[in-house]
Amino acid sequence: MESAFPSPRFLLYGHDSWGLGHLRRNLNLATSLVDSFPGAGVLLVSGSPCATSFDTPPGVDVLKLPSITKDSDGGYVSRRLPGNVAFVVRLRKKLLLEAFRSFAPHLLIVDHQVLGVHGEALDTLREARRTGTKTILGIRDVIDSPETVAREWSSDECRWALSEGYDRLCVYGAPEVLDPRVEYPIPAELGERMEFTGYVVQESDPRSRRPVPSTRPQVLVAMGGGEDGGARLDGVLDAHELGKRDWDTVLLTGPLLDRREARRLKRRLREIGGIEMHRFHKDVPRLLEESDLVVSMAGYNTCAEVMQSRKPAIYLPRVFPRREQEIRAGRLAALGLGSCLVSPSPTRLRQAMERALQVPHRPERTPALCGNRRMCEVAAEVLSLDSQPRRVLQ
Repeated sequence: MESAFPSPRFLLYGHDSWGLGHLRRNLNLATSLVDSFPGAGVLLVSGSPCATSFDTPPGVDVLKLPSITKDSDGGYVSRRLPGNVAFVVRLRKKLLLEAFRSFAPHLLIVDHQVLGVHGEALDTLREARRTGTKTILGIRDVIDSPETVAREWSSDECRWALSEGYDRLCVYGAPEVLDPRVEYPIPAELGERMEFTGYVVQESDPRSRRPVPSTRPQVLVAMGGGEDGGARLDGVLDAHELGKRDWDTVLLTGPLLDRREARRLKRRLREIGGIEMHRFHKDVPRLLEESDLVVSMAGYNTCAEVMQSRKPAIYLPRVFPRREQEIRAGRLAALGLGSCLVSPSPTRLRQAMERALQVPHRPERTPALCGNRRMCEVAAEVLSLDSQPRRVLQ
């Protein structure tokens, strides 16, 4: 099949407020797209404050939108610019639309939120329909509770987008974890259009990673982006202080942890001893390979990477402002892919860690982890292109 565009252009949009989930997922997809389509260009539009903290391959660039975050009530607020969130959203909306018009992508891929924050992607989606640009909506494995999904997908604009605004609707997950066609209150015709890609996770060649031999087990504690990880980190350290440990710990706080909190934790770590701390690490897969147990929050990317590593895991999910992590951790635990502890006491967490290290359970089977490859295939189908991967990892 001849390519319609010798050098296809892709625009990937993620609203990004809390954490790094949308950004990291889009970065994984962007890397796969330029690997699969020679000469391709990817513009990644992100509101993450860490949008430019990650290395990108040739062919990929990042446009950062003004950042937003969530307040104590779970509502969106401006992260840095003065003014209310409506002002920031209007600015983001105009920047996204102008980026779309100037970059003129052949394919627009929207991450997770059907219309973006407060509908900021609606004008861009309508422009894509008007110009004939192909569109894909990719939603994560778990959105939230059924009640929340029903409320968020109830507007006329959202229903239009789901029925007419997108050429393909992809679920970045597997039905055995959660099947939105069954568990979310969506129209039957929408469910018929949904397709599962498997989890989007950075492909890694196990032959290139050789863990450094150690005489003691190693525990990796990971808090995702880290914005709301402080209390859980204190709980983990409380568990460490309950007695002598037969393991070493690497603590990955996340780059969004408040700097004052980070300094306080460093002081506490010096008193405890035997714990190595990083705010940010560019090679999390290597840390996973070197670990015997993972204790983490239950964000999308962390769970996907833990499943890929097949390491024993204890998940400490957040339950506010969304129940997404709690639902995901519970489903993975039911499939034998880790333990789910919601706000455990230090004693209970310590017992769970010791038990997991003494009798490690490595899952033999995991949900599909081929989301990158499948999304490249979907992109090729939508654009009538030949996908030509430069590297293929088994």
